[in-house]
Amino acid sequence: MRKEGEVRPRAALRGRWAAVLVLSGLMLAGVGWLNASGDRDKDQAIRILWTNDLHGYLKTVYHREPWDADYESMARREGRLGGFAHIATLVKKLRGERPGRTLLLDAGDTWHGTGVAVFDGGATVVNVMNALNYDAMAPGNVDFLFPKDVVMARVKQARFPVIAANWTDDDTGDPVVKPYVVKEVGGVKVGIVGMAYQWTAKTGDRSLTEGWSFGVKEKEVQEHVRELREKEKVDLVLLLSHMGLPTDMKFVSRVQGIDAVIGAHTHDLVKVPIKVGETLVCQAGSHGKNLGRLDLTIRNGKVVKHDHEVYRIVAKEITADPEIQKIIDGGYAPYIEKLSRVIGQTKTMIWRRATWQNPMDNFISDVYREAEKADVAFSPAWRFGATTMPGDVRVEDVYDWIPAHGTVLTFGLSGQQIRSVLESALDNILNEDPYLQLGGDLARFSGMEVVFDIRRPLGQRFVEIKIGGKPMDPRKVYRVASANTQFHNIPGAVDLKDTKKTGVDTVIAHIEKKKIIAPKLDDRVRNVPENDKPLQEMEKRRMVGA
Repeated sequence: MRKEGEVRPRAALRGRWAAVLVLSGLMLAGVGWLNASGDRDKDQAIRILWTNDLHGYLKTVYHREPWDADYESMARREGRLGGFAHIATLVKKLRGERPGRTLLLDAGDTWHGTGVAVFDGGATVVNVMNALNYDAMAPGNVDFLFPKDVVMARVKQARFPVIAANWTDDDTGDPVVKPYVVKEVGGVKVGIVGMAYQWTAKTGDRSLTEGWSFGVKEKEVQEHVRELREKEKVDLVLLLSHMGLPTDMKFVSRVQGIDAVIGAHTHDLVKVPIKVGETLVCQAGSHGKNLGRLDLTIRNGKVVKHDHEVYRIVAKEITADPEIQKIIDGGYAPYIEKLSRVIGQTKTMIWRRATWQNPMDNFISDVYREAEKADVAFSPAWRFGATTMPGDVRVEDVYDWIPAHGTVLTFGLSGQQIRSVLESALDNILNEDPYLQLGGDLARFSGMEVVFDIRRPLGQRFVEIKIGGKPMDPRKVYRVASANTQFHNIPGAVDLKDTKKTGVDTVIAHIEKKKIIAPKLDDRVRNVPENDKPLQEMEKRRMVGA
């Protein structure tokens, strides 16, 4: 039986987190925030429901996690997961158990990520959220993959506050949206501080967020918490965060007075809240496969009891809510003919979520390299994307893999620049300071074979890099293809050319030509044998839901 605060087996907090927990306990012990809201001697109870990292998935999905060893068998037994109409049914049931005492929150990466979301700018997703009466949302980095005017249109469309204390205007220095909101539910006054992804401006297309800045903003959030406690007289402070689980844990060890974190970004399935000092840190997976619930009992301004569950949304076991299904069907209607077109078949299951490589991005980067006759091709280390089961491949599947209108670009990078890309991507995974982790997994590529050694220092971890079967020449300029600007924006990239063909169209054309595909894992990424055990341990720590 798991104890309170214990992460599911294979994900126990270890190493660097031990010091964080001790420090946070010392910092928060004895912090007595005074508050005059209501009769504080009596127990007050509220329920918090939340979604995170939906990635625009209005309908049900198949989705393999890294710990799903035999997902094909699991999928045959379990069927499809998630779907906003199925989530809605459970939300309404759980709300009905605590009428007037329930908050519904979303922690971001919600509006963007599928074909419909790309076509309508996330409008249908917000329509669904409005119909479900969400109370607040913090935007994620993927929500900024639209042009700025589309992002602000979604903020305006939302009948709930979109909040982020760390999303600021470069000209004024002011927050673009409210940093926090105060909600009163069941006699409990709740302050909710929002946090967008701190590296949004660096990990996406900078042209889409030009004029906006992000960041960790500890000092500013500490001041917001003080305002909420001392001026607003709240009973409870929540952090609605898209910073990622490791960053959330470090953040609340350094910022005092936060009772609970509703988190996102890293897609962690935290089945038992992680306690950092007196703060409960929560996250509920991704792709709409789960709904989180946190029941809190407050006495004298302190959480004295909590009950938590992450519900798995097995579609065949939960009836779709007809009101929400109607909105979803209406959103799909203009695009259903295009998205449902069969373009070929796959012999293998096509999945993404893995640290080092996956069949989906092996295939995509291979297609880009072949189409442009490049030496190397890159695909971003996204964690989102539904799994395509063996059988028909539809246009909608390709949009699930590449939810963007971005065109394929070719450009030149030296061998040394390519090494720097790989070393930086690996450091994002291995760096022990959560504030320096940019998220995602190892950059995906084609045309190279690499061997790495995690025991070596930064800049020297790739002990072998071959391009086209030959040792990489650090001075040679190689032709590179990619449909993501984070690669061609590398300083020193030369001879940039835009093919005017989108990544989606390039992949669709390839599948239509081949008719049958079979994406798979291969030997393009290997580690030295001595790394096997430490890598296994690292993977266990990353798989909170395992």
